[in-house]
Amino acid sequence: MPEIKHFPKMHVAFVAEVGPYGEATTRGFERLFAWLGANNVKPLGASIGIFYDDPADVAPEKLRSEYCAPVEADVQGSGDVQVKEIGGVDVAAIIYQGEQNIGRAYNEVYDYLRAQGYRDAGAPMETYLSQLGEELRAEVAVPIVPARKSAARTSAKKPAQKGAKKPVKKVAKK
Repeated sequence: MPEIKHFPKMHVAFVAEVGPYGEATTRGFERLFAWLGANNVKPLGASIGIFYDDPADVAPEKLRSEYCAPVEADVQGSGDVQVKEIGGVDVAAIIYQGEQNIGRAYNEVYDYLRAQGYRDAGAPMETYLSQLGEELRAEVAVPIVPARKSAARTSAKKPAQKGAKKPVKKVAKK
């Protein structure tokens, strides 16, 4: 069952990828962990994927994603690896197990957040709870805002912002 909770703010090292999510995830984490090892940077927690596009609306070769590892605040990026702050937001979240359950988990969390009076307010994040070689176990966390506030924000937007990126909707399958 999904729940509303706080996703803590954290400093992460990350790599950006473009392409089908399944391939991008493998490629992105390989690049990120190679850089972490080469730079003697130890992750401070579970790795995270951020998925910016809905595969139902965007061609697979154009899907944008980032692959992150929480690191100490003084870590600086180099090459393809950058650093930034993520989190510090309320999310609707659910834990799933097995790749076959990814689509169902996303559907459940989006249905739940709407039923609870929220709307999505950013790209969904997956925190990977399983270790390499284990069956996939992850938490899907979708940033949220109360639905009533989103209507007020929408009407207050300037026309120049109408072309801004739309928040990600349901993700069918990576």
